[in-house]
Amino acid sequence: MTTRCVATRQAAALVVLVATALAARATDSFQQVAAPFLKQHCVACHGEKKQEAGVRFDQVDGVTAGNRNLWTMAYQKVAAGEMPPKSRPQPTDADKKALLKWVADAQRAIGSTGTRRLNRRELSASLRDVTGLSVDFAQGLPGDGTVAGFDTGADGLPEASDSVAQWLIVTRRATDGLRFLDEPKGKTFALNFAEVKDVRKAFDAWKADGVTGKELRGTPRPGLGLLIEPRAVGDREEWSVSVPAPPSKEGVLRLTLVVSAMKSMERLPNPRLWVRIGGRDLDFREITGTADKPQRLIYEVQLGDLIVQPKGVTISLANKVEIPYAVEGFENEDKSNPKDPPPGGTGLFRPAFDRKLPPEKQPAPFIVLQRIEIEPNAVTAWPPKAWKVDVGAIRDDTTSAKRLLSLWTERAWRRPVSDAELAPVVKLYEKVRGGGASFDVALRAAFQAVLMSAPLRYMASPSHPDPVVAQHAIASRLSFMFWGEPPDTELRRLAAAGKLRDPTGLEAQVDRLLADPRSDAFVRPFVVQWLEMEQPITIAQSHIQKQDFRFARYLKASMREETVAYVAQLIADNRPTSELIVSDWTMMNDALARHYGYGPLAGGELRKVKLKADDPRGGILGHAGIQSMLCWMGENWVIYRGAWALRHILDMPPPPPPLEVPELNPSDGKNKGKPFRELLKQHQSDAKCAVCHKTIDPVGFAFQNFDISGRWRDVEHEHYKRGELDGRIAWVGEGKARPVDATGRLPRGEVFKTFAEFKQLVAKNYHDDLTRGLLKNFFVYGTGRLPGIDDMGEIKAIMDAHRAKGYPLRDLLKAVVRSRAFLEQYDSIPEGKPR
Repeated sequence: MTTRCVATRQAAALVVLVATALAARATDSFQQVAAPFLKQHCVACHGEKKQEAGVRFDQVDGVTAGNRNLWTMAYQKVAAGEMPPKSRPQPTDADKKALLKWVADAQRAIGSTGTRRLNRRELSASLRDVTGLSVDFAQGLPGDGTVAGFDTGADGLPEASDSVAQWLIVTRRATDGLRFLDEPKGKTFALNFAEVKDVRKAFDAWKADGVTGKELRGTPRPGLGLLIEPRAVGDREEWSVSVPAPPSKEGVLRLTLVVSAMKSMERLPNPRLWVRIGGRDLDFREITGTADKPQRLIYEVQLGDLIVQPKGVTISLANKVEIPYAVEGFENEDKSNPKDPPPGGTGLFRPAFDRKLPPEKQPAPFIVLQRIEIEPNAVTAWPPKAWKVDVGAIRDDTTSAKRLLSLWTERAWRRPVSDAELAPVVKLYEKVRGGGASFDVALRAAFQAVLMSAPLRYMASPSHPDPVVAQHAIASRLSFMFWGEPPDTELRRLAAAGKLRDPTGLEAQVDRLLADPRSDAFVRPFVVQWLEMEQPITIAQSHIQKQDFRFARYLKASMREETVAYVAQLIADNRPTSELIVSDWTMMNDALARHYGYGPLAGGELRKVKLKADDPRGGILGHAGIQSMLCWMGENWVIYRGAWALRHILDMPPPPPPLEVPELNPSDGKNKGKPFRELLKQHQSDAKCAVCHKTIDPVGFAFQNFDISGRWRDVEHEHYKRGELDGRIAWVGEGKARPVDATGRLPRGEVFKTFAEFKQLVAKNYHDDLTRGLLKNFFVYGTGRLPGIDDMGEIKAIMDAHRAKGYPLRDLLKAVVRSRAFLEQYDSIPEGKPR
């Protein structure tokens, strides 16, 4: 055994002994300190007969990993003087100090670990990283649980038997897509459309191999490619072929497209390429490439995740225009029913023109398909050439196998691998190979065994007693947080050099990671989960025959993207957290500019746009996507919006509603037509409801100017009629109209009369609350657990250090990464004090 291994085991044993002793001491002092305090001051409201806020203390007998968050909350409430309530007998200062010290000591005694299972996003990224394939392996994995809404929480990622079974299938599929000495399987079907004059004749050469052209639409242009004409959403015409699948109906299908856009007139929108394979929508891509600089798109999918029909897998391409547009000299096309025309016409749709005209004279954006390659059973040579690694000549022997296994295992485990660790994997290869399997089959079996091992599926802890493992654990924690994937060469190099605890170096890495486009894998899941943005968005029109329903998919996607892009811009510019609430800009593209009533913007790329002086949309609370998603559950907007703002913006989450309280229904006969403010007063007459609603409802009124599609309105009606038909939604106000009443009150008593006043008050008086909540979320996302008592001490220290500058967002992220909680440096902690 090496000296390093002996030292590591001795250190681990010492940690266990110390933790055991501390835990025993904490258990004894519970009966002496905590139990009497709970009985005298807590159990009356949080016991067997009564559980205010869903909390009870009569069944706890100490601090455990399962209830540590309950004790953190209790610690904060008692320390702040919020509990027990002022109306109840108060503890002595000595009793209060004794309880707080006991809770802090007990939490430290159980310790914390950074070890957690990777979630499905991270597992998929790990497989892509080690295989070199671009397959979305998450399609074959079960969903994850969450902690505080985030899928990175250790408590939400238990190792269930069904997830292990699914992982076994997914890893087998992943390794089956690789080859070493084997020749490529199957056939590649390729066409250069720049050389094609007759599309059907070009496909005839593929018929003998089972390829069928179902809808070979398009206009060939020799020297250019195949012109695919645009269609509105809802039109079913598309370009499609079916390719035969392997008998097993498993494997990787690879589709490569080379495409560009052709727009023969000014002010035409960019076309969007919809790609569907085996019944699964893979892409809605805006095409901006030109004839001389086309876009090369590669799609790799597992056949096991698709619908495979008797004739094979269907590949469909469509050119969709997802925004209304006009071209000078052409009338607006009207698709309304002439017997029942909508008031004011259909609204802008698209130019009407003779489709028999040559494509070059049509007021429509075409997609030019220059080249297509289809590999129905793609098996990729490993390691990929792009890695530029030297594994020598691959031969059918153990030496080659060991070199390949070493490369594979180190990449899969995200750290160096010792000979002792590699030996069982090599032994497995030798056993399978000796049993008569081929070199490739035996190696794939050993590769899969590595993928099934804990070092791939679990993140190691930065406090691991082996300093080499600990350094690479920090590299993984950084990379999975900011890129959602395993560490790159730079991070592995720094880990190998032992430099990832240096504060200056850490800050430089945060800047580098955030500047890379891959940081979208941090901003997007963080923002979506923080703000619960997976809720449905509603796009409604004034009449069911309006054509705008055809553009709903793209508009909804843009509404979500606005908030993600806005936060990304704040981080990139290192702006203060107050700009999450108040600013004079937002991120817009062509669809959002139209939705918000701005001048035309070209293209789907979101960009920073300065708002008009009276525009309320500066800050995420004014984003249409946010306000629309909070209306999907019914007409109780005020309640949903208020509770959401308290939970996600003000860091003052309301308790869950009592089960016995009925839901308020504004459409109920006796309630219909009443102002919502009157209904809520009626609802609050029930004492059980008033406890929460006296705080929730006054905040929710701030957003009353936003309708169910997130559009601004100054007038509301007594009630609304909703109609639906084939995905179209009409939402029409009925009854008397009245000015919107946005008067409300914030939790500390501040009164506002308008949405603008509300935002200014939040930015001024609740800036610390917003920032504290955001930092808590950063901690959960980055460390995999809710902040404990000492972590809250670190959060306070971070806020104190950055308050003068307004809490710049990127600086806050750097502070989190430098924290003891992130690096798990728990030495030199003064006893009884926050870290």
